[in-house]
Amino acid sequence: MIISIATFEHLPKRVGGLAEAATSIGESLASDNEVMIFMPSHNMHETEKDLDPKEYGRFKIRAPFWESDVTVYEARRKGVRIFLLSDEVMNHPEVYTPRQNLSAKLVHFALAFPAAVNMIMAKEGKKPDVVHLNDWHCVLGGAMVKKYFQIPVIYTIHRICKEKIELEELYSSGLDEICDPSCIELVDDRKMFNLETFGCKMCDRLNTVSYSYLNEEWDSLFGYYAGKATYVWNGIDYSFWNPKELKNSGDRRERRKALLRENGLEDGPMFFYVGRFDMEQKGVDHLLRATNMIMEGKVDVPEEVKDNLRVLILGSGDQKLEELAKKMESMYPDNVKTVIGYLSRETTREYYGASDFTVVPSNFEPFGLVQLEAMCMGSIPLGSAVGGIKDTVIDISRGREMATGKLVPPRDPKALAEAMVELASLEMRDPKLIEKVRSNGRPHVTQNFTWKKATERYMKLYSGDITIKLPFADFEGPF
Repeated sequence: MIISIATFEHLPKRVGGLAEAATSIGESLASDNEVMIFMPSHNMHETEKDLDPKEYGRFKIRAPFWESDVTVYEARRKGVRIFLLSDEVMNHPEVYTPRQNLSAKLVHFALAFPAAVNMIMAKEGKKPDVVHLNDWHCVLGGAMVKKYFQIPVIYTIHRICKEKIELEELYSSGLDEICDPSCIELVDDRKMFNLETFGCKMCDRLNTVSYSYLNEEWDSLFGYYAGKATYVWNGIDYSFWNPKELKNSGDRRERRKALLRENGLEDGPMFFYVGRFDMEQKGVDHLLRATNMIMEGKVDVPEEVKDNLRVLILGSGDQKLEELAKKMESMYPDNVKTVIGYLSRETTREYYGASDFTVVPSNFEPFGLVQLEAMCMGSIPLGSAVGGIKDTVIDISRGREMATGKLVPPRDPKALAEAMVELASLEMRDPKLIEKVRSNGRPHVTQNFTWKKATERYMKLYSGDITIKLPFADFEGPF
């Protein structure tokens, strides 16, 4: 099968988890299929020399009020053909910002993507059997490929965004030919085109990245497309997230003691947060409130736990949350350390390998990688019972033989605080139980959440031979 994957992120161009997902899906599929990645260049043909992109061909795209010369560069990596579509607009190095440029990238890519497919057909006499679109950025281009080449379209929603583009931009780019009037909305007296709704309507098959997220958002979105909506879990590169790759391969407690010392803290049960600071999704504000509740004695907490609890917070984003996190550090300098910014994957791996617990307090999480990375590295996840977190973490209440972590209700700082106290107490008083839960994590991930498994299900999705959600009957369970 010839599989074309459209995406706005692909390693090494990474903004979030989409890059990891798109890259890993392509590489896994490439063992038995021909895989072509199509994406805006984001100037990677100039900056990413390791890719060694070569010019494949050139063409011109035309719209009613503008035209543009496009150069297609091809790179090859791990059996995957990566086509970088380059012009003045698509070369902008920032993937999603500024917003005006992103909108321009959407329409330029929408015209360049089918033109690139056409060029490959002319040069090689082959066309894709399926088009796999990743998120709303690619739906206009996917619709154009579907219209002109009658290729089935798969649309993966990694996270619901309900993004829109001004209708005028579609008309000025000649894309009104694919404009579905039912997707036009009036926003502040401006006519807007809902890209996500359009993608759901236009595609042949629709999926999201976890079983629970599909069900949580069934009434708000996916249920409107019953008959073609399903899920495919993401996977993880567990070869990288491997304790054997740690620089300090000694005892976990020794690693913990050393890392805490590096951050100006004494040894003690260590909770680790890594991720974006935002109010909408990631829930770091709940962790800050929970930590404050523990320190202020607003939950039942043994003194030895309060004295020895250590919380390391790593990330950036919302300025107010950054300030709150730094304030928490100043209020409790013996217990809390905040690092604003992001560390390399290798350094983050060291933090997982030293921490006892990784906190994932998300308000919602379509899939989530943090809890999987943590389990692979022996850090027990403490997460919200939502979406992919609920699907991938087996709660300690289900018994020590199965448990891989602990789940709490979302948006509930008190429940989170109580869980932190419970786990810290177990770490200090029942280390055998903690070690059993810790040892369950990595095998659970490597058996159930691999890219090989994701690929097998994507192949069923491409062929139309996949289970779908039936609103009147039980769907298949998570495992």
